Amino acid sequence: MGKKSNGDPNLVRKGLTRVKREELKKLVDELLQKCSYSVTSQSKDLEIYSESWTLLEKISEMEKSLERPPIKRSDALPFFLEWMTNHDVKMGPVELVELPLYGCCVRATEQVRGGELLFSIPQKLMLSNETANSSSIGHFINNDPILSQMPNVALAFHVLNELYDPKSFWKPYLDALPSSYDTVMYFSPAEITELKGSPAFDDALRMCRNIARQYSYFYSLLQKNVDPTLSNLRANFTYNDYRWAVSTVMTRQNLIPSQEEISGNDKERQQLPPINALIPLWDFCNHQDGQFSTDFQPESRRTVCQASRDFGPGEQVFIFYGTRTCAEQFIHNGFVDTNNAHDALTLKVGLSKSDPLAVQRATLLYKLRILSDEKISGPIAFQLKAGPQPVDGKLLAFLRVFCMTKDSLDRWLQSDNASNLMHEECGIETEVDDKSWSFLKARCQLLLQLYPTTKEADLKMLEEDLSSHRRMCVLLRLAEKRILLSAIECAAQRIKKFPEASLMCITF
Repeated sequence: MGKKSNGDPNLVRKGLTRVKREELKKLVDELLQKCSYSVTSQSKDLEIYSESWTLLEKISEMEKSLERPPIKRSDALPFFLEWMTNHDVKMGPVELVELPLYGCCVRATEQVRGGELLFSIPQKLMLSNETANSSSIGHFINNDPILSQMPNVALAFHVLNELYDPKSFWKPYLDALPSSYDTVMYFSPAEITELKGSPAFDDALRMCRNIARQYSYFYSLLQKNVDPTLSNLRANFTYNDYRWAVSTVMTRQNLIPSQEEISGNDKERQQLPPINALIPLWDFCNHQDGQFSTDFQPESRRTVCQASRDFGPGEQVFIFYGTRTCAEQFIHNGFVDTNNAHDALTLKVGLSKSDPLAVQRATLLYKLRILSDEKISGPIAFQLKAGPQPVDGKLLAFLRVFCMTKDSLDRWLQSDNASNLMHEECGIETEVDDKSWSFLKARCQLLLQLYPTTKEADLKMLEEDLSSHRRMCVLLRLAEKRILLSAIECAAQRIKKFPEASLMCITF
C-alpha cells in the first residue's frame, strides 16, 4: 500500500484520482450526516442503517485500491511463533492450529492437567492504551475529544497505525490475526433483520451506526490534518480497516494493570484504573463456560494462563472469557454460547406517572435500594436469568411494590423488614403476590409476541444450511425465548388465587 512520507493533505491518495477523491469525500460526508440522527423508532433506525450500508458498499468499492494484500493466517503463524519465542513467551504443551468452524485456535499436544501452565506472556508484547499513548500518534490520541475519552477506540486507532507500518514491532502478531470477524458491523441489513424481537436488535443497529459515524469523523479529520506522523493513517485509512480494527479490540481486549500502577506505591495502585490491552497468543483461545484461569503477575509483568480443566491430547484448549449474556457475546464477541450458564434477558419496567400511589411506591423502592433516589424516573432494567429460577429478589420486590394497595404500601414503608420483599416467602398478601406473578407472566408473553418466529420455527431453521450470521441470530433468539418461557412457567406455578391481573400500573 502506498505510504506518504509527508503530511500534504492535497496529495492524491494512491489509486484515487482527484475526482474520485472528491466523490469519496461526498459519500463520507453523506454517511456522517445520515449516522448523526436521533433515533425515533426501530423501523426508522433499520431504514437508516440500510441506506448507510448502501453508502458503505460504495465507499468500500472506491477504497479497494487501498486494501492490504491478503495474508493467509497459516503462512503468518510461523513468523508469529518465532516472534513470541524471541521475546520470552513461555508455552505449555499446546500448539496453534486452524480447525473447521473455529479458525485459528489452541490445541493440546499431550495430556494437559487442570492448573497446568498454558502461556506466560510478557507485558512488553501487549498492545495497550499505554503503548498507544507512547506511540508516534500519542499526541493525536490525547488531543482528540473521542480518542481521549474512549480507550477502546484509541486502542483500535493504535492497532491501525501499527498495521500500516511495515516495520512495526507487532507486525508478526497483527499478520496472524483474522482478516475479518463475525461482529455486527459485518452483518448486512437483511441479516440484522433476523434479530427482530430481540433486545439485541437495537443494540446491533446502534453499534453499526456508531462505527460508521466514527469512520466518517476520523476520515474527514485525517484528511484535514497535516501532521506528518499521521501520514500512514491518512494515506491508508479505510472503512473496512476501521471496522476490522474495532472488531479486533472488541473481541480480544482484556484489562491489565498499568505500568505506573505496577511500579507505584499502594496508594497509587488503588487510584489507577486498569488499561485495555491485546494479549498475543492468549487471545487465540476460544471461549467455553467455566472459571477464570488467567491472572496478571505484577512482579514479573506477565499474563499467566493456566488450564481451567483437563484437556486430552489433540483436544482444543478453551478459556473462560467471563460472565456475559448471550446478547453481550453476540454484540461484543461475535458468537453465541448455547451452554451459557450466565445468560440473562433484560426486562425493563417502570413507574406509571398516572398512578396516584407512584410517590409512595418510589419511596419504598428507594428504601429497598432499587431506585437511586425517591423521584419517579424512567424504566429500570432487570435481568431474567437462564435456568429454573429466572426471577431475582430485586425484580420480585419491584413487582410486589407496584401491585400493593395503599394499606399494604403504608405497612411495608413503616416496616424494618422491607428487604423481605426480595424473598419468595415474606408474608405478603396472596392477592398482591398473585398480581405480581401475573404481571410478570403477561409481560413475558407480550415480549414473546414481538418475535416474528416461534421457538419451534427457530429449531427447524437450525436444520437448514444457514449462513454463520443468520445461525447466530437464530441461536440468540432461541436463548432469549427459552428464558421468557421459563419465566412464564415459573410465574404460572406461583399464582395461587388470582390468575388474572391488569398491567395498568406498570409502564414498559
